[in-house]
Amino acid sequence: MGKRFILILLIFLITLSLCSCNYQKITEEKNETTNTIYAVWLNYNELSMMNEADKSEHAFRKKAEEIVRNCADNGINRIFVQVRPFSDAFYKSEIFPSTVYLSGRQGEYVGYDALAIMCEITKRYNIAIDAWINPYRVSYDKDYSNLSADNPARIWIEQRRTDIVKVTDNGILYNPSSFEAQKLVLDGVRELIENYHVSGIHIDDYFYPTTDEGFDSSEYTDYINKGGNLTLGDWRRENVNSLIEQIYITVHSYNDKLVFSVSPSGDIEKNYENYYADVGLWMSEKGYCDMIIPQLYYGFENENKPFVQTLDNWLSIKRDENVKLLTGLSFYKYGSEDRYAGSGKDEWMNSKDIISRQIRHILTIDRIDGFSLYSYSYLFSKNNDEICKKELQNIKNMIE
Repeated sequence: MGKRFILILLIFLITLSLCSCNYQKITEEKNETTNTIYAVWLNYNELSMMNEADKSEHAFRKKAEEIVRNCADNGINRIFVQVRPFSDAFYKSEIFPSTVYLSGRQGEYVGYDALAIMCEITKRYNIAIDAWINPYRVSYDKDYSNLSADNPARIWIEQRRTDIVKVTDNGILYNPSSFEAQKLVLDGVRELIENYHVSGIHIDDYFYPTTDEGFDSSEYTDYINKGGNLTLGDWRRENVNSLIEQIYITVHSYNDKLVFSVSPSGDIEKNYENYYADVGLWMSEKGYCDMIIPQLYYGFENENKPFVQTLDNWLSIKRDENVKLLTGLSFYKYGSEDRYAGSGKDEWMNSKDIISRQIRHILTIDRIDGFSLYSYSYLFSKNNDEICKKELQNIKNMIE
């Protein structure tokens, strides 16, 4: 009886050891998998309560819970949440006014902190959350009277500080060459990372709004008169580089585990020439960003920017080992004509699996660290058609 007990105990211990090893292996494999980023952009319209009859905290919490649960249930492990779209805030800020998209009136506090709630819920679901800001954009409307009295842009406009804020036919924005404007952006970044448990700071593709030489001619002339020798284009790129570098420094000086990510246009040349965004520099040298997510919103049949070739162009850029590369994918294009795709303009109307094929291609490339889908509502809206619902299931099957 004693020998039999010892034998059973021995078998049990061996089995337990094997199970432990297998469990450890599965856990390690799962941890390896979760290093790949499966993200979605959540824009200000999707977070908005402006058109809701019930704008209460309870209603917002219910909405936020549904958003995060949908993401978690479908394998999404990171959300880029747009919390400062127009020099306003979806959070309690000492710098920017409360957003119009919660209360219906800019500067009017809705009574709860939307970002704090999102941070609380994403933590519960083990999803990373990045605070997505627009550093320069103030308004699509050039009528500044629609801005709240405490909006920094309105204050500067009323002080006639045209060197800081530009009012154009296409709207109002902060001047990328302005030291005061850059300081405002950096103070806003610091406020976010000090007060909220975010995983990082994210900006998208809005840099210089125009190539018009008159946009900042007085500031450029002043630069030349003080001994500057850069061309207008190089000077503008240096202004953008300066902000990108300072955001990186601000983020990492607070916590080196935080991530600063940038999502530029998918067109490398247009970034450089039209938006004055030197993405090659940001990718090749440490100290500008941790993650680049080009918006590769192109189909396989796009005549001008076919997806695979355009992705290869991004992969050919020299990249510092500390910089991750993700691909931004255009879930929103399903069912619509792709006007700038030339002979491939009907691809998004005719094909039912473009995104899932793109993800399948991405997942075969070791040098790509994941993807982000634009945007939340196109994945999860109750009005989505069968193509989108099927694609969402295809994506879930691939990444889980």
